[in-house]
Formats: sequence, structure tokens, C-alpha cells
Amino acid sequence: NSREEFYTLEKRINDKIDQFLNTFLISYSKYKDELIASQRDLVEHLSVPIIPLSQSVAVLPLTGMVDTYRIQTIEEKVLTGISDLKIQTLIIDLSGIANMEMHVIDHFQKILTGISMMGCKAILTGLRADLVRTMIHSGISFEEKAETKGTLQQTLKKYLELHQM
Repeated sequence: NSREEFYTLEKRINDKIDQFLNTFLISYSKYKDELIASQRDLVEHLSVPIIPLSQSVAVLPLTGMVDTYRIQTIEEKVLTGISDLKIQTLIIDLSGIANMEMHVIDHFQKILTGISMMGCKAILTGLRADLVRTMIHSGISFEEKAETKGTLQQTLKKYLELHQM
């Protein structure tokens, strides 16, 4: 009789320990996922720096890979930045971009439309040959939505000369 009570008690204790461990591990896993997601958001926002050059001009240097997640961050930062900083000219330097998938290029084109809709002029610099090749073979062109210049340095030099007169 006491042996049965012992086994019954042991089973209840084991079940409670299993329940505790499952709940703990699920909670911990959720906590870690949320922590990783918030750190990724922070890194993504830091990797989209809008640098004001004057009261109406800013530069956005983009580097690395631009995936679906990052292009959404870029869209959010750019449209908010134009509104908050009252940017009239946004120079977007793409010389540090490794590559863009077709759907990302398409999304980027929509961002350029949004920039224009907000009354801001977009200037693209540093378009690399492989990116241009991908675009022309797919029929995508940014010419109607943005002015294109060779390098960021040339653009900044011209721009700074214009504003010193």
C-alpha cells in the first residue's frame, strides 16, 4: 500500500517537473527569440544611417546585402527621415551594395516613388556594373524616379560647391 502511494507520488512529482521544464524551456526560448529580434532591429536601424549635410540635404550610404527584411527597414527609415528631417534632396550611395535580388530592386523602385511623392529629390550614386546589368536585363530603370550620378564624392563636391556660392 505504501509502495503504491510512493509510486503515485513519484509519478505526480515527475509530471510536475516535466511540466515545469517544458514551460521554462518554452518561455526561455521565446525570451531569446525576442531578444535576438530586438537586437536585429537595432542593427538594421543602425545600418540605415541618414546623414544630414545641410537643412535640406542628406546622404544615405548603403552597404552589404539588402534582403527583403532590410529593404523594409530602409523604406521605413527613408520615408520617416524625409518627413522628420524635412529633407528635400536625398543622396543614396549604393557603392557598398554587394547585390540585390529582383524583388528587392522592385521594392527599391517603389521606395524611390515614395521619396518623390514626399516632394524629395533622390540622387543615386555608386551604381555598380553587376547591379546595373541585372536591372537593364530585367527592364527596370530608376531614371524617371531618381537622378543618377557616378560617385558619392563627385556628387558631394558639386553639391557643396553649389551651396557655397
